[in-house]
Amino acid sequence: MGFLRRFDDDKIQKMTSGKNVELFGRLKADVLAGEVFPAVRVDELHFYYKGGCLYKFAGSAFARDRHYARYGNGAEFSNEYDRAKAEIEAKFTNKKGGDAERRLLDGLCRYTFGAGARSDVVVLDIEVNLGGREVRKCDLVLLNAATDELMFVEGKVFSDRRVRSAAGHIPEVIGQVKGYSAAIAMQRQAILEQYSAYVRIVNGLFGTNYRAPKAIVEPTKLLVYGTGGGRAENVTYTMEEIEKNLGRGNVLWATGEPTLREIWDGLI
Repeated sequence: MGFLRRFDDDKIQKMTSGKNVELFGRLKADVLAGEVFPAVRVDELHFYYKGGCLYKFAGSAFARDRHYARYGNGAEFSNEYDRAKAEIEAKFTNKKGGDAERRLLDGLCRYTFGAGARSDVVVLDIEVNLGGREVRKCDLVLLNAATDELMFVEGKVFSDRRVRSAAGHIPEVIGQVKGYSAAIAMQRQAILEQYSAYVRIVNGLFGTNYRAPKAIVEPTKLLVYGTGGGRAENVTYTMEEIEKNLGRGNVLWATGEPTLREIWDGLI
């Protein structure tokens, strides 16, 4: 079927009217506040919050993953929307230590639609399935609104076992990032065409005015948070091995929380 991003006018009309209008209004308000991130899929629109899918619109109605209900801890809420948000937070941010990767990446999404401070670089899409044998999802698609370029970025924390490796072993993240690069190379034009449609959809729904992308910055990039943190063993080996395989300019080793502009400039 290839890479697709599609959500037609009929579905938009259903999502923004009748029984769906109240929930869409709440979701849109949170999108514009930078709290919720919308992502176009194939005939669906997914709304992400704090690292999880809060709601998705599919067919003619909104739905949510009921498995999140186990994280409600019996708390009382005045409405289902607030309950849904609390359950997502409990799953992804309230456990001991939190989910560092999801938390850090989620923090980058607030400037795409919000009225607050922005840079020319924004997050256009997240959790992107590029196809292939293994269903893995690239974390971020960045859009440089000044140059109309896309950049695919995989995010990790340095302590992740897929990053840090013992001497003599190949970090798993290398194969993951190379797999994304290969998948993009096979469908560059389709990706650009689909994201052109994507931009038109989000502009219409959320009042942005992004232009259609013209090019993809390749290959796929790797952003690693918490570089060198914790125990020191295998830090140098891991960094050298990843840079040797992916290319030094294609990896950004972060000790803090870089801005989207800093991420783009560090990987261009």
